[in-house]
Amino acid sequence: MLLTKGLLAVDVLDVVGPGTSRPAALAPSATSEKGTDMPVTVRPDELAPLRTVMRDLQLSASRYYAGTASSEDLGALVREFITHTQTVNDWLTNAVGDAASYKAHFGTPRHLLADYIDANKYVRNVSQHVMHIVSPDDEVNLVGGTLGMRLYAHWDEVPAAVHAKLRPGTQSLRPAYDAKLFGKEVMSTMMEVLRFYADVVPDVIHRDLNGEWTGFPLMNQPGMSHALHPEEPSDSAEARAWMDGRRPGGSSRVICGQVTVEDRPYVFGFTFDGRHSFAAFSETIEQVNHDISLGFPYFSGDLAANVEGANEAFPDALQGVVLASREEVSSWGTPVTRVHVQGDWSTIDGEGWSQFVGLENKAIVPISMRHEIRRARRLNALTPPSATRR
Repeated sequence: MLLTKGLLAVDVLDVVGPGTSRPAALAPSATSEKGTDMPVTVRPDELAPLRTVMRDLQLSASRYYAGTASSEDLGALVREFITHTQTVNDWLTNAVGDAASYKAHFGTPRHLLADYIDANKYVRNVSQHVMHIVSPDDEVNLVGGTLGMRLYAHWDEVPAAVHAKLRPGTQSLRPAYDAKLFGKEVMSTMMEVLRFYADVVPDVIHRDLNGEWTGFPLMNQPGMSHALHPEEPSDSAEARAWMDGRRPGGSSRVICGQVTVEDRPYVFGFTFDGRHSFAAFSETIEQVNHDISLGFPYFSGDLAANVEGANEAFPDALQGVVLASREEVSSWGTPVTRVHVQGDWSTIDGEGWSQFVGLENKAIVPISMRHEIRRARRLNALTPPSATRR
């Protein structure tokens, strides 16, 4: 990777340092159809324990998804998830001061996602009280190719003989299991459980230092449109507005140039998560300035002199180039406070940036493909599981 001379038309801070502010939380989706006006009140002394068990639940969902792209036992990962789901459910039902508000979501009117909690409670009781191994159906769908393979599994049937051994209270939950889980793709139902808790007890969602949900977004799977984030709206136009309204994924970005595509200027560069980059990015000038206003750090700097290729360290990063910064990006990058429109320029040799930008912006590219590419880059959903375990 070589540098060419180019002028960066940006405002920069006089002082360079690592003290970039981080938000307490990213803004949730404003387009949910499952919203509630009865959130559970969580006391300060309840918050830390609840966030801990919620972290366990979030990570179990993320681990399950990662397992669908590896040789892990999906049944064990499913059982881990239902155990953590019931822990959160038990605590909110029996241990918190405002348990009445939580229980009200299972009454009349009933929360649209409450059946997913009852369904998980049913199958957790099956696993705990009957000698029956809860596991996805043996018949799975395998998708993917050179950019990564993934299994899509479905909830299996609970045999009548197993159901008959359950207590009447658990048996009464069987309709919820049959309606919401049986035959459904497993990861999509896990996301509904997370959406339920995000709606009724939003304060307990566990977030990382960047304000992002711990364990999310999930890694992009080319050609698949399933949600990568619990807050992600299902409608692509609403999802685009949601993505553009929140901070980008990752911890920082390094600007490497500007290119004009169909008469509109775009900034491009690389998104970093700590010292590693798994994805390049492109944004309009307006979008970059909006991100900066939200507190997201953009930098300018000598990228080629400070990074090296690192694909060999991440064998599951199959969808792009991996870069490793030798030091923290803030130690060699200059913070950018505003980007201005100017002619095309680049600090990196290469003729492909116009095509790179066009893949998510040109009208000739199918809308579904543009959305998938935009989502993967904007959410930084190309970070592989091997990176999150470090």
